Amino acid sequence: MQSLKLLAALLVCTVFIFGFSQVGTLVTNQWLPHTNSFSESTLIANAEVSNRSKTDALEKVEAAKNSWLSNGTIYLEWAGELQPFPKEAFTFYIPESVELAEDSSHNPLKVELPNGTLLEQIELLSQTSDIFSAMDTEKLKKDLEEVASHLKEGDHTFSFSDYLVDDEVMDQTNLQITLNIAGQTSISELQEVLNGKEIKLRGNEGFSIDTWLENEEMTLSDEAASVLASMLFELIAPTNFGVVERHISKELPTWANEGYEARFQKEKMDFAFTNPNTSEYTITISVNGATITGELNGAPLPFTYEVNQVEMQTLSPKTVIQYSATIPGSGTRVKETGKNGSYVQLVRTATDASGQITETLVYSEDYYAPIQRVELHALTKPVVTTDPTNPNTIGNNNGTNTNPNTNNGTNINTGSNTNIGNTNTNTNTSGTNTNTNNPTGNQDTNTDGTNNNNTGSGNGNANDDDNEEPGTGSGYIGK
Repeated sequence: MQSLKLLAALLVCTVFIFGFSQVGTLVTNQWLPHTNSFSESTLIANAEVSNRSKTDALEKVEAAKNSWLSNGTIYLEWAGELQPFPKEAFTFYIPESVELAEDSSHNPLKVELPNGTLLEQIELLSQTSDIFSAMDTEKLKKDLEEVASHLKEGDHTFSFSDYLVDDEVMDQTNLQITLNIAGQTSISELQEVLNGKEIKLRGNEGFSIDTWLENEEMTLSDEAASVLASMLFELIAPTNFGVVERHISKELPTWANEGYEARFQKEKMDFAFTNPNTSEYTITISVNGATITGELNGAPLPFTYEVNQVEMQTLSPKTVIQYSATIPGSGTRVKETGKNGSYVQLVRTATDASGQITETLVYSEDYYAPIQRVELHALTKPVVTTDPTNPNTIGNNNGTNTNPNTNNGTNINTGSNTNIGNTNTNTNTSGTNTNTNNPTGNQDTNTDGTNNNNTGSGNGNANDDDNEEPGTGSGYIGK
């Protein structure tokens, strides 16, 4: 009997303890505040869920995910070309993430990116499947999932070149150009200052010779810097680099190739260009004897670039004649021999993997004016020539020419006058004028002609005046 009482007491105590624990849990979950909420400083991805229940936290994280999907872009980059990555490709496990979230911590979302989707996007951008053997795709996948699991805002770019494990598998950019600088006074200067130097062309940044020399604490003469600028301008021609500032001289220097000159003049003329790619490129300079060489190395370029000369003209000089009293007789002397000018146009084309031209632009269009030939001629009297269409020789008058006579009486002009192209005029103030000649032609001006003048005869005053009675005497001698 006593045993039964003891057993009953034990059963009652057990039921009481179990029931109290269940009721306590119910009361805690339903009636007491904040006991089923996340504590302070709790985040899931970028959503603040402090003092929120799991249900509320679930809704807030879902809203944060939807906002992330519609704002900001993830880019994949290869050889300077950007391609948006579809955020919808990520699979989000939000309920599991909320359930496993720890209080007072920054908890990431559980996210998964299917391998097939990632590989498809990589091949779409690179246009080749060879890249898979050269890339660490698992690391790229992990980095993409990291952005999604924390719902990182803004734009994010992932360059394939950062995940290459075997550069030799992919075609890298390797360009080289050499200029002949034999006979230039700047050879030793270039050798001393530039030999072995490297220029780092960071992604999406510009380069300026003036700034680079200043940052490197180097000094070059304008001629030496112009040689460097011309070499760089020709080196980056078959790339997608953009030229920002460039100048040329009045005459093409002997060390520059046509269409590729770039002149530098401190604080006046600079040479500058930009690297539009996200990848970094390196230019190595070497000066050996009478040559300067530049080598460009880096990641592949978006397309294949080629520069062609589409127009080339040689401009011949004109001859300018000047007269000088120092030249004896009829001699000449060449003051300036003259020099041909030129016009050249270079065009750069970009071709994609399928062979289609995607871009065409004028890379350079240079004009060098010709230097005119100048000749000095002696000062000589111009030679008078005969016009074959006119039978008269200038300055020659054959025959007798009776010039005008002025008489108040009768004036008789006799004789023979042959004067082709001249008009004979006799003027009488009063009286009778008899001209037995048969002159023909028009009145001309004779510079050096010979005039045979006859004395006129007749009654009248020797002087043309107002005498009352007419006198007698000889007329005036024709002038």
